[in-house]
Amino acid sequence: MKNILVPTDFSKSAFHALRYSTELLKDKKCDFFLLNVYERSKGFNNIPIDTENQRHSDKLRELSKNRLNAIHGKIKKENKNSKHSYRCISEPDDLIYTLHSKIDELNIDMIVLGNRGEKSSIPVFLGSTVSETLKSIKKCPILVVPKGAELTIPKEIGFATDFKKPFNFKGLDSLRSLAHMSDAPIRIIHIDEEEKLDLDQKNNLDSLVTYFNTMAYTIERIPNFISKTKIIQLFLEKADTNMISMVYNEHGPLEKMLREPVVEKMAVQIDMPFLVLPDTD
Repeated sequence: MKNILVPTDFSKSAFHALRYSTELLKDKKCDFFLLNVYERSKGFNNIPIDTENQRHSDKLRELSKNRLNAIHGKIKKENKNSKHSYRCISEPDDLIYTLHSKIDELNIDMIVLGNRGEKSSIPVFLGSTVSETLKSIKKCPILVVPKGAELTIPKEIGFATDFKKPFNFKGLDSLRSLAHMSDAPIRIIHIDEEEKLDLDQKNNLDSLVTYFNTMAYTIERIPNFISKTKIIQLFLEKADTNMISMVYNEHGPLEKMLREPVVEKMAVQIDMPFLVLPDTD
């Protein structure tokens, strides 16, 4: 059984992410938790919430539950997969705090986020909400689904790394699982910042090859560009690669991407899902 948490703001991109995840996991028995987090009016300096604000909060809660039920009905109508079940959760709280608590409470295996990003560098592609989620949630895989992603099973999954840090293989299990499930080879992309691998990098490469030894995979080198965003452009040039994956770790390639300034001349149209893997258990 897989437990999948799908936050929604009731946008088209959020529903597209839900549809993509049901297609991706169509052969797996899954519980999908549809989560809406809304802001409620709060008292100030411990002053009680007045009647008008309380009324407003009640309306928000009712609206959230009603719209979740509508999403539930829509996905059930579209996806009649008997292996999938759904539960609606409406919470008046902070999104990041709620995600943290639900991961533990519901034993979540993966979070699926819709993304409305347009042409631009990585931080803008991801958007502020998704970027903040990636920076804050470090114990659960996160699949970011752009609004242009096709509802197809991956033909090949790219995994970008610089081999500088030992791999937490438990964190890579979701990548290996998706590759097995999709019968998709993994393209290991070496983000090359030096001309040669040092001893630690070689050891990390060897351990990764051992981890993937029962799977189809290839390894290729990408030169170190000034902007890591260029890596995405190279992914897009690979016709069969239609999912990107990276580990989010301190000072790693993905963290550097999220810190890059917006540079319009490096704009790309990213239309493939982005799997962010945890670095901790």
